[in-house]
Order: sequence, then structure tokens, then C-alpha cells
Amino acid sequence: MKKVLAIMASICLMGSVEAADLFKASKDIALRAPSVPLITSDTYFSIWSPYNQLTEGNTEHWTAAEHPLLGAVRVDGKVFRFMGKDKLSLESLVPMTDDSAWEAQYTFDAPAGDWKSINYDDAGWKSGKAAFGTRDMQRIGTEWNTKDIWARRHFTLDKDVKNQTVYLRYSHDDTFELYLNGEQLVATDYSWKNDVTLELTAKAKAKLRTGKNVIAAHCHNTTGGAYMDFGLYLESEQLCNFKEAAVQKSVNVLPTQTYYTFACGPVELDLVFTAPLLMEDLDLISSPINYISYRVRSLDKKQHDVQVYLETTPQLAVHEPSQPTLANKEEHNGMSYLKAGTIEQPYTVRKGDGVRIDWGYVYLAANDAPDRSLSIEERNPMKEAFINTGKLLPGKQNVRSSGINSMPAMAYAHDLGKVDKEGKEGYVMLGYDDIYSLEYFYKRRLAYWKHNGSVSIFDAFENFKANYSSLMERCRRFDIELMEEAEKAGGKEYAELCALVYRQAITAHKLFTDDEGNVLFFSKENHSNGCINTVDITYPSAPLFLIYNPDLLKGMITSIFHYSESGR
Repeated sequence: MKKVLAIMASICLMGSVEAADLFKASKDIALRAPSVPLITSDTYFSIWSPYNQLTEGNTEHWTAAEHPLLGAVRVDGKVFRFMGKDKLSLESLVPMTDDSAWEAQYTFDAPAGDWKSINYDDAGWKSGKAAFGTRDMQRIGTEWNTKDIWARRHFTLDKDVKNQTVYLRYSHDDTFELYLNGEQLVATDYSWKNDVTLELTAKAKAKLRTGKNVIAAHCHNTTGGAYMDFGLYLESEQLCNFKEAAVQKSVNVLPTQTYYTFACGPVELDLVFTAPLLMEDLDLISSPINYISYRVRSLDKKQHDVQVYLETTPQLAVHEPSQPTLANKEEHNGMSYLKAGTIEQPYTVRKGDGVRIDWGYVYLAANDAPDRSLSIEERNPMKEAFINTGKLLPGKQNVRSSGINSMPAMAYAHDLGKVDKEGKEGYVMLGYDDIYSLEYFYKRRLAYWKHNGSVSIFDAFENFKANYSSLMERCRRFDIELMEEAEKAGGKEYAELCALVYRQAITAHKLFTDDEGNVLFFSKENHSNGCINTVDITYPSAPLFLIYNPDLLKGMITSIFHYSESGR
């Protein structure tokens, strides 16, 4: 599937809604969203912020895997970060398999005695390569098909690291416990997570000693795939980062839009995430594009020199952070694009729990203009250039990465120049071209918006660019209408719940057609497992589609009938 991140600027707002109004929420929402919807297109192109403040941590896919979007504003030479957080720069102390192969003693039989202790005798255990798990997982060195596995990883430290910042990284599926020299560091419930990063406390670091050490772990697999991998890392010196966070003043989640407002020193930033999921238009709701709009204005009646920075990485187009990627620059019809995706491109191959896409390409695109630029370069040097000059480095034409630590920044900068109280604005388009959406009865299917291949991702971007003003206004009016109707039906709290779930419910689906031209609308269990179009998901989501477009519910039910008739 292609992930497309296209960044445009220079808004031309027309119609009856004033430009400034598009950056202000039509309703103040009291509900605290458990996770704030940012980019919501389909099951794979889905980015959320699980934090109270947008700057508290990196944005995530709804499987909780990191899908980073980073944003900053430079005001009179000072930089304020308004979205995401700089990724830790880590060097391996005891590496995971995405950095280096490693071995451990292991057993599938419950051990007797204190197996967690550093002095425990594990000579009778087997020796095997990590990672441990079922063959459908990544980088499996030792196959594990039983319910439980116990492992002891011995390592030697030749220096004292107690005065350094040390992190534990681990991945597990399902229930997991881990001990460092007998000190418990992790105890999970029934869950599965990849690349969890945990800073060691002073008490935990005190257990580390020069010479021999051991990490002992136990993982219990309840059902489905099994996996276990872990390691220790030191925080290395970062060349630079966007340290100072903007002050978040508000966040409001409406049906098709999420509104943030930030104070960035002497200026105010309004930020709007828009998913134009207007269900009367099948082309529109199936098109894999969202907007991010931004507006900056002076708060002190003075002019300020302002630049906006936005960044992502090829991580949006991988399932495992260790997958090799290729990024390059292209031009189409007067627009420049940065493109990145995995080297392998395994179309519609992956299945299982907590799946992200690893086929297709992420794009970052903008109109050619003197006040904005696109570039692919190493992350730290790119940030350093923006901090010092407000501009990006010229960048490279092609960048190949071997994993997450070598992934480049795909960056955009917009020089707004002198900004006064009237303000200046721009917008970003993010999209996702999936090439093939899924496999249905052994045939790969294109998404509905492609119209059997007659519409390209570049056509889609150009269409969204041309219709930005009207789509923003339509979304705003729809949000007002839905909120008023929902509040009338069930009160303010009910309306706020409807606003929060609207995008999530639609984004849980993918629209395409079968060989007979029937519209099919498939739901997908995005975290619990890889099942699609299950009746237990269809039933509770049905009322939304009955209200706004019954053809979508028909598209869900038609395939259920097809499957029932198939004899499978």
C-alpha cells in the first residue's frame, strides 16, 4: 500500500466562511479523547496522538506503533515544537535483533528454582538464536510454538554505566515478564507490543555491574502468533533537537476535523487536521488524503519572522522498523514529491495481529515556490539547518536505509516571512496510495477511488489541491450539522461521543468493487487480529451508515452473503 504524505501551502480560501473561521472549532469540546484522531483514512493510514498534549510524545498508528509526524515553528530565530517529539538517539549496549543477532539459553518447560537469579544454573537449557517466536513473525532465530518460553541472556559489561541514561527495549506477544539480575522490570497483561522503550530507574541501574550480567524473561502465548525480543541501550548525544515545546491552549475533536491552538512565544498557531469523510461521496471517502492546515498570527501587535517545519520518515510505510527502505525525489505536473517505501514491497502478503502496511510508498509533495522547500536528509543535520537558518538542507536525490536508525527525514519548510496580527497560513495534504488494497477470493483489488486504475495518486492530490477551500467549508458545515442533531437527540455528552467515533468508525473500513462492479465496504480488526468484515464489527457500526449512506452498509453485507454462498 502506498503511504502518501503530500505537503502543500499557499491557501486560497473562498466562499461564505471567512479564512480565520476555518482555523477555529465550531464547538468547544469538553470530552477528553483517549486518543486524538489526526490522520484518518483507512486501517493502515491512521495516525493518532494518545497524549493530553500533542508535544508529549510521537504520534502513533492505532496499533500503538510509532508513525511519526513532527512539527515546529521558528519565530524570530527561536524554535517551538508543536507536534510530536524528537526520537531518542540510542546506541546498543545489549542489542535487539533489529541491530544485531544474539543468543540465549531457553526452555519450553517450566523451570524449577529461582530461574531469574544471576547465579541460577541454566546449563541444562537449550541454546538458541533470537528472536523467539512463530514463523509468521519477523527475524525469528528460534521457532517457538508452545504456550510458554523462558530465556536467560548472559552479557558482559566492560564499563560502569550507572551514571548514564539506560533504556530497555523489548517486543512481546503475548503476556511478558522480564528481570535484570533478578530485578523485575516488566510485567504485562495479555497484550502484544513492538519496540517498547523504557528508561531504567536508578534502582534498576544499580543492578547492573561490571562483568557478568543476565536478563531473564518469560513469555506466555495465549493464542495466535508468539514473539519475544529484548535488549539494553544507552542514550547517545543528539546533535540537536526541537527541545522547547509550544504551549497547547486547546484541542477540540469534531466529526471530520481536530483543532489545536498553541502559543509559540509572541505568536499563536492554529492547527487543523481534516479528514473529508463525507459519506454521500464515495470517491471522496475512499480517496486516501487528509489535510493539515496551519495559521500563524502575532499576539503582540508586532511583526515576527516565522517559518514552519513538518517532518515524517519512511517509518509510515513499514510494518517492522528494521525493514530496509528507499527514498527519492520526483516531479509530476508542476509538483515536487519525496517518495519512500520498503525495498521488498510484499503486496497484500502480511497477515496476523497488530499489522501495519509494508508495501507502497509515502509521499511528501509541494508546489514549487521560493518560500517553501522539500528535502530528504539525515534527521539531525536537517533539524540543525532549520534551527540555524529557517531553511532545509539541499538534501539527496536517493536515500537507502537499512532500518529505523538510518531512516532519513522527509522534511518540508514554509517561510511565512513577516507575520502580523492578520496572520498567514498554509496547509498540508497527507495521503496513502495502497496500489493494491487487499486480496478478495484470491484476487488483488484496487481501492474504489482508483476506478480500476484510471485515477493515479497524482491525479488525486491535484484534485484535493484544487478543491481545498470547498472541502474545508463542507466539512465545517457537516460538523456543525452533526453536532447540533446529536445534541438534540441525546445531549452535549452524547454529541461529543458521536464526534469522537465518527472518523474511527469510517476509518475502520476500506472501499472497493468486485468483478461484477458491486461496491464492497470491508471492516478490519486493526489491533486484535487480522480478520476483515466480521459480522460482530458490522452490526454495531451499521447505524452510522444507515443514517448517512445505506449503500455502504449494503457493501458490508454483500460480501458476507458472497462468503456464505462460497462453501468455504
